[in-house]
Amino acid sequence: FKGTGLLDYLHEKNEDTIIIVGLQTDYCIDATVKCGFEHGLKMIVPANTNSTLDNAYMTAEKSYRYYNEFMWNGRYAECISFEKTLELMNR
Repeated sequence: FKGTGLLDYLHEKNEDTIIIVGLQTDYCIDATVKCGFEHGLKMIVPANTNSTLDNAYMTAEKSYRYYNEFMWNGRYAECISFEKTLELMNR
């Protein structure tokens, strides 16, 4: 968000929800989810749409599960199925 103009753009468009996908779960995605939440946005993370690499503490799979199933879901974001995300997008 910082220095991107994204928040102003979202406000101009009256958008309050972000669907986030990409790399790396434990860096960019985590920062974006938490920052969006702090700005009062509804953050949605579809299942299996973010990934990362193994690190010194956890495998990529464990990192994914930690963030998607424990850290974000119900706190900073809704971590929902890809199919449910598509349904929300088509409303």
